[in-house]
Amino acid sequence: MNSVPSVGPYEFEERLRFEMLLTELSGRFVSATRETIDAEIVNAQMQIVQALDLDRSTLAQLQEPDGYVVTHGWALPDLEPFPGFVSNDLPWITSVVAGGEKVCFAHIDDLPAEAARDKEILRHFGPRSSVIFPLRVGGKVIGAIAFGTVVREREWPEAVVNRLRLLAEIIANGIARTRAEEATLKALGEIQRLRDRLERENAYLKREAKVFHGRLGLIGESTALRQVLNQIEQVAPTNSNVLLIGETGTGKEMLASAIHALSLRSARPMVRVSCAAIPDTLIESELFGREKGAYTGAMSRQIGRFELAHDSSLFLDEVGELSLEVQAKLLRVLEERKLERLGSGKSISVDVRIIAATNRDLQKAVRESKFRDDLFYRLNVFPIRAPALRERPEDIPVLVRSFVREFAVSLGKGIREIDEDCIPALQHYPWPGNIRELRNIVERAVISSNGPRLEINPPDNHTDNDMHRLSHLDVSREHIRSVLEMTGWRVRGKDGAAEILGLRPTTLDSMIVRLGLSRTQKRETH
Repeated sequence: MNSVPSVGPYEFEERLRFEMLLTELSGRFVSATRETIDAEIVNAQMQIVQALDLDRSTLAQLQEPDGYVVTHGWALPDLEPFPGFVSNDLPWITSVVAGGEKVCFAHIDDLPAEAARDKEILRHFGPRSSVIFPLRVGGKVIGAIAFGTVVREREWPEAVVNRLRLLAEIIANGIARTRAEEATLKALGEIQRLRDRLERENAYLKREAKVFHGRLGLIGESTALRQVLNQIEQVAPTNSNVLLIGETGTGKEMLASAIHALSLRSARPMVRVSCAAIPDTLIESELFGREKGAYTGAMSRQIGRFELAHDSSLFLDEVGELSLEVQAKLLRVLEERKLERLGSGKSISVDVRIIAATNRDLQKAVRESKFRDDLFYRLNVFPIRAPALRERPEDIPVLVRSFVREFAVSLGKGIREIDEDCIPALQHYPWPGNIRELRNIVERAVISSNGPRLEINPPDNHTDNDMHRLSHLDVSREHIRSVLEMTGWRVRGKDGAAEILGLRPTTLDSMIVRLGLSRTQKRETH
């Protein structure tokens, strides 16, 4: 029958206290986090040193490329902590611990001869007796923890060594778990950083796609167009009013759509008003709304465009055509941000961003007292000039191809290629009707096509020499005259001069007067 070693009352009580301490420390390390693990390690070192009547405990972790570096330590108040170097100055001990084995000595001289350098350091800094355990996780050594005495020597009973080995395992697992937690948080942070960057890049690419090739219809890469797009990107995120100026057919409405689409108000649709298309007698109710019975024929209540555009953008096309009376009421709404429907005395607050457009010289109109100067200054916060098509001839090929694709699909034409010899002539033509006129010319060419190869010719037959001799005004006059003569001076209706030129009839009427054209006038020769 095997005999059981007897244990004295004092030794049993000491072992029991130590077991209770290990249980307490184990529970604390299980709940330790990356924020509390350092304090828990030092606290455990302090309690073990005090419980076993030791002097000091030191913990080192493997940190590439430096090797083992002291990261935690506790010593009695009158003792210095172990200095912050391990690998280079304790080569033998380091090699043994790195191999996963403990080092235990009651006397420094107990160490082997190959530990000569280690003995020298230990005699100078201590300890005089020590037990050192590797901290292993998953078979990998991540560090080492030492317990020892500095001012005296002591023995290390097997029971004490085994309990300290258990504590080393508890600490190693706590370090490994918090390292994994930190690595997870770091990975999540990196994932979030990458997600944020991808979202920003995606938003940027979406904006680029919208600007150049999307539903906004702004196609081209010329310097003139890029300058306009840069201005749009600058002003779009703001709430500032924008005034788009430029000739008829230059795509001012598309620029307005681009500004709105890139603004903070893009969640709501932009509201459009053609100031020239609505009679003066109705424009006020269209803009500001009316109550039932506000005037003869007002059979129902009507919400105005300003109310519809609340928290959105209001595009006032051809704003220069507004009467002075309506201009005054518009100015009051812009200043007070409130309006009253016709037939009502109740004020309605509105938050509207104005994007106005005109092909008129508003500064000249102000000088001629045809446009209010105070309204002009309200609208002209951020002016953007839409370039004429003749100023961006390098965009004509891509515009032509885009229009050809569009009309070939809608008209069911099997066009596979464009006669590239036509492109230079299209680029040299002045295009008084700008993009709208080019679009109409392409549509007419697609309609007339009978084969897979499309030929597109500009509407005028001026030679390059003639074009060089004529000023732009002369070219515009001659082109408009030729279209008028071709249509028998019929401006309106299907296949009328306005439709062919891509102009509004009222605009063409104004141009005829401005250019001094008349049906009985003879063509000038040059």
